[in-house]
Amino acid sequence: MDTNGDSASSSNHLELYVKAGENGKNYGACPFCQMVYMILDLKARDEELTYDVITISMSRPPQEFKKLANRLPVLKHGDEILTDNDEIVQYLDKNFPHPDLRYDNVKANAVCLNFFSKFSFFIKQVKNSPENLLKELGAINNFLESAGTQYLCGDTISNLDCLVLPKLQHIRVACKALKDFDIPATMTAIWKYMGQAYTSTTFRKTCPSDQEIVHHWSQKAETPHLSEEKMRQYSTDTEPRFSIDIPSD
Repeated sequence: MDTNGDSASSSNHLELYVKAGENGKNYGACPFCQMVYMILDLKARDEELTYDVITISMSRPPQEFKKLANRLPVLKHGDEILTDNDEIVQYLDKNFPHPDLRYDNVKANAVCLNFFSKFSFFIKQVKNSPENLLKELGAINNFLESAGTQYLCGDTISNLDCLVLPKLQHIRVACKALKDFDIPATMTAIWKYMGQAYTSTTFRKTCPSDQEIVHHWSQKAETPHLSEEKMRQYSTDTEPRFSIDIPSD
């Protein structure tokens, strides 16, 4: 799908396998795939590395991929094949240390542990009220407000941001489409944080379209059905759209 480099035989050439979109070819929506894609792209700007991004439809994966793994994302570097998200991140940090995206902010990590599971409960209608999701988002908002930094662990992006920002984008887009829920405009620190991400070339490059995010969640049996109007609005046959604006003050 996306090539960034000259030669696949290079010792510093990597292949990243990510989720394909609805048509089985385009880039799909998976926050963990985007996390690794972001980290890889950031490191490719400083390091002597090149990479290819290859989209895989897990409903009909090619034989050569089946030999590698049964899940996504997958990172392949020469004979090294990594399928665990944490191991992928550690491998990239060890072998391509620049920029240094590691972090040791315990408070930042702790405040981000539960918000995505609360979103999952809400979107899958395990919990019909957004109360628990709002509580978790509020905690992140308060943390960012008190930190006063552009990102969670400082003024430069870290591995934690690469994990959290794609999840926030899924919450923003999927909740609006499926539950008519918006992240409150009063959570100004979260919106400022997301606005900072929207200025990042890497985030914009790796962000799936709104349509693919909605498709990802609407295909799950537990999520609400889209109305015919919204099905047309979020059809992946239409021009890709990206929600990258923030509420005005």
